[in-house]
Amino acid sequence: MSNTTRLVVLGAVHQFQPVHGYFLRRELLSWHVDEWANIQPGSIYNALRSLKNDGYVQESGTETEGNRPERTTYKTTPEGDVEFFKLLRKALWTVETFDLKPVMALTSFMYWLSRKEVIDALEHRIREIDTRIVSNQYNIVDVARSASTPSYVREIFELSIGRLRGEQQWTVELRERLLDGAYTFAGEADA
Repeated sequence: MSNTTRLVVLGAVHQFQPVHGYFLRRELLSWHVDEWANIQPGSIYNALRSLKNDGYVQESGTETEGNRPERTTYKTTPEGDVEFFKLLRKALWTVETFDLKPVMALTSFMYWLSRKEVIDALEHRIREIDTRIVSNQYNIVDVARSASTPSYVREIFELSIGRLRGEQQWTVELRERLLDGAYTFAGEADA
């Protein structure tokens, strides 16, 4: 299971606990995780089993609705809470040059952290993206110098630069929204 899948499913259990798999499936599909995280409906149930086997979630009971069969509900374990925050912080503080999935997952759960930590990390992301863009520009130079690399390979790095610039612009704008008080974060009263 990918770290993104682990973060999304563990984060959703953390958020909605106690929760059954069908609710998680329905809720996560409403977030379009099948599109941006490539998490298919069956993967959610597999992730729950894997997280249970790893000791990060545990069964907390069963519930029934109407004539439907009993559904097992899950909640995070103390180890699962630690793993959730570890994965969340990794997504927050790490810029992925070619992969947007971790930052998409981050936006789903960043409110579990303090506003200050998220703003500090966003400022770090802005600087880190600058370094990734510069690095990709050198990769383009290397492609041009290579006798064996097809010249069109540069477009991989051009696309990555464009994606990173878009992420950076969003990061700058999100940082401003957070500085202006948007959303509610850990330790803040609900608005």
